[in-house]
Amino acid sequence: MLSGVRLTRHYLSGMLARNWGRVIFISSESAVQIPAEMIHYGVTKIAPVGLARGLAETTAGTGVGGDQRHGTARRWRRGAGRALRGGTR
Repeated sequence: MLSGVRLTRHYLSGMLARNWGRVIFISSESAVQIPAEMIHYGVTKIAPVGLARGLAETTAGTGVGGDQRHGTARRWRRGAGRALRGGTR
């Protein structure tokens, strides 16, 4: 979690100066379906959601944005393929 905070702090000023940039935090399904036996793990997966939301609100009105993604490996492969082909969702 702290590595995401530190990297964002490092690169954010340059992104704001260029008025463009994206910070994307990647998580797992445990961010939304926290396993009862692994609450500590679930907490580390939900924290980037709050960080991305705060970043999005802080950079509103600029060309810089923050987002958080989670999902299964299969969904990621499909989404990555579409992005590489220039598609959206």
